[in-house]
Amino acid sequence: MLEHRLFPVWLAFVAALAWGIWWMPVRWLEGAGLPGSWTAAAMLLGALPICVLFAWRAPIPINRRTVASGALIGGAMALYSAAITETTVVRAVLLFYLAPLWSLSIEVAVMGRRPDLRVAGAFVLAVLGVLTIFRFNLSFAAWSVGDTLALFSGISWSLGAALVFAGPRLPARGLALFGCLGGIVVATLCAFFLSASVPVGVAAPAVIPSVLIGTAYVMPVLVATLWSAARLGPTTLSFLLTGEILSGVFTAAYFLDEPFGTFEVAGAALIISAALVEVVSQKPTVTA
Repeated sequence: MLEHRLFPVWLAFVAALAWGIWWMPVRWLEGAGLPGSWTAAAMLLGALPICVLFAWRAPIPINRRTVASGALIGGAMALYSAAITETTVVRAVLLFYLAPLWSLSIEVAVMGRRPDLRVAGAFVLAVLGVLTIFRFNLSFAAWSVGDTLALFSGISWSLGAALVFAGPRLPARGLALFGCLGGIVVATLCAFFLSASVPVGVAAPAVIPSVLIGTAYVMPVLVATLWSAARLGPTTLSFLLTGEILSGVFTAAYFLDEPFGTFEVAGAALIISAALVEVVSQKPTVTA
C-alpha cells in the first residue's frame, strides 16, 4: 500500500522535527554544569543500555559496513552537539544541512546516480541558502570552531547514510548500537580537543537527567531515523531531515533570541526549497 511505502518518509520527517530540539537538552545540561562537549556522550550513554539489550535479544549481523555506518552517524550527532555549544544554534543547524550536497555528490560519484537538472537545481539552491545565511561573506574572520564542527557533522552524516544504503538492509538496532558507541568516542575526543574539563562536583547533578534524556528521547528518535535510513536513499533521507530546520531554527530564534532576520529566513527557505526539488519532484526511493 502507498501509505505503508511512505511510512519511512513520514517517520524520517517526524524524527527530523524531534532532532531540531536537540539543542534544548544540550544547552540545559550545559547550564546544569556539564560542559557542552560532554553532553552528547552523556545522553548516548543513557541510550546505550537499551541498544545493548535490543542487540542481545535479537542477534545482529556485525560487519564492517554496520560498524562504519553506525559510527559515522553517531559521530555526526556528537560533532553537531559540540557545534551547538561553540556557535549559534541557527548556524549549526543550517551548516549541518549542507549534508544533502555531500549526499548528492556521493550518489553521483560512487552510487551511479546520473546528474541531471534536478540534481543541479538542488545543489545550487542549497549552496545559495548557506551563502545567504552568511551574508555572502565566508571569510575566516566570520568562521568559528563551531561552524567547522557543524560542517563536518554533515559530512559524517552523509557518509554514514550512504553506507547504510550501499548494500543489503542493515537492522536499525545494529546501527543504533554502533551509533551510540561511535558517538560516545567522538564526543569524548571533541571534549579533549576543546579542552572541556569536567568539574565532577558541579556536573554530578546532570548525570541522572542525561541518562533519562538518552533513554526517553535520544534512543527512540535515533532508532526511528536509522530505521528510515535503511529504507530511503541517502539524498532523500538527508533532504527529508531538513525538517529539523523548521523546529531547530525557529525554536532557537524564539527561546534564545538568536539573530533570525531576513538573511536567515531567506537562507532557510532556499535550503528547504532544495529539499522540495529533490523529494517532491521524484518518487521517493523506498524499499519494502
